[in-house]
Amino acid sequence: MSEIITASNLDLVIFRNKEIRDEISTQALKLQMNPTYARVSSMPQLALLILKEFGLIQVPIEDKYWSGAIFVKDGKQIPVINTALPRANQYYTAWHEIYHLIFDEVSFDHYIENEYMIEERKAEYFASCMALTGVEKYYSELPEMEFVSKVYCCMSAFQSPYKAVLISLYEEAVKTDNEKLQTQIKTVFDYKSDNLSGDFSNLGLDNSLVLPSYVINASFLQNKIKTEEENNPELTYHFENENFLKNIIGELRLSSDLKTC
Repeated sequence: MSEIITASNLDLVIFRNKEIRDEISTQALKLQMNPTYARVSSMPQLALLILKEFGLIQVPIEDKYWSGAIFVKDGKQIPVINTALPRANQYYTAWHEIYHLIFDEVSFDHYIENEYMIEERKAEYFASCMALTGVEKYYSELPEMEFVSKVYCCMSAFQSPYKAVLISLYEEAVKTDNEKLQTQIKTVFDYKSDNLSGDFSNLGLDNSLVLPSYVINASFLQNKIKTEEENNPELTYHFENENFLKNIIGELRLSSDLKTC
């Protein structure tokens, strides 16, 4: 699970980002330049498309601190996204999990707390590189309005969570010695609106971004397993995969009160 970031530890997060910036920026660029994904213009949809190649499971779990994970068993890695969280959080989490699946060479091999936390920071920074490239320029070109409203506009444009936008803006403010912007960001960093959906609507923004989707979906992986069963019925491990998937979904359903749209 990623660390909880507040105004009090924001500067430490930016310092850690600086230490990993070159490595993670290179990895993000490598994925962005992959011709296989060039046809997909929407970054959130690209993230979900990549995860589906790994057998993505989408399921609502009533835990605001549990955004997603990689389930591992017998060498199989299956990404899970919590659809009870706002869509913006789901999209950002998708990029976070993509880092673990493609670039993380530590977390699935062994557990050392310090190394694990570094990988979590790398995954968060990778998500920022994929989802929020250009947000600083977009912010600077917005018309004059209340600061938090500007942040909401950035959230809408880049389909990303509130704090993720602020962290990217703060990082740029530190680079450029913009103390005024740094102060503005820290002042509102821990702010939580009582009606974020209404705030978006009042600004003419699509409020579905800040609402849960409650999607329940494992169809990509289920279909892949079925196809393998039909093509190679003599092999038993396809049936083991199917039971493994059913067990994962069953455990997730039992762990929470599921809601459907």
